[in-house]
Amino acid sequence: MRTGQTALILVLAAAGGVCATGCGPPQPYVRYDGAQFGRKPKPVDDMVVLRAGPPPAPARYQDLGTVVVTCPSQMAPVAFGGATSIGGCNYQWAVRQACERAAQAGADGIHSIDTATSGSGATISLRASAFVRLPDRVTAAAPTPAQPMKAQPTVQDRLRQLEELKKEALITPEEYQTKRAEILEEI
Repeated sequence: MRTGQTALILVLAAAGGVCATGCGPPQPYVRYDGAQFGRKPKPVDDMVVLRAGPPPAPARYQDLGTVVVTCPSQMAPVAFGGATSIGGCNYQWAVRQACERAAQAGADGIHSIDTATSGSGATISLRASAFVRLPDRVTAAAPTPAQPMKAQPTVQDRLRQLEELKKEALITPEEYQTKRAEILEEI
């Protein structure tokens, strides 16, 4: 390569027109702003992905934080004065990266996914909320209806029953006299 060509390449590189080896958009990265749930990570394939919104009712959940996947892109010049967008990432890849980071925090899934795309359709950023499912509320069992109170036997009924027990020799005459005295004493 001649000196004039080397100088032209350096000038174009400084102006952003030609990229030397290693140039291009920065590498994608994932950021998590939130709490750790305090349990070991779930397998990423078991994560729940709810693109449009939070878990539907009656499900109970708690948001842990926000996962942001950034896939930088930049405009690169092309022939005849045009430009094209290079960089960004695939949507599915970005969702998987968000799930991996949420799983590390102990989340059950992500919801409410919001994305930004480049002019070429590549995902340049993805934001989602990480959540955990909460156990269903324990509802108290419905109280059993009160049983109607049995009518207490009258003194006459109790004395008749005691007399029958004596006739059938199920109680002794002494027991009969003792119990009869107790019943009559209640009057």
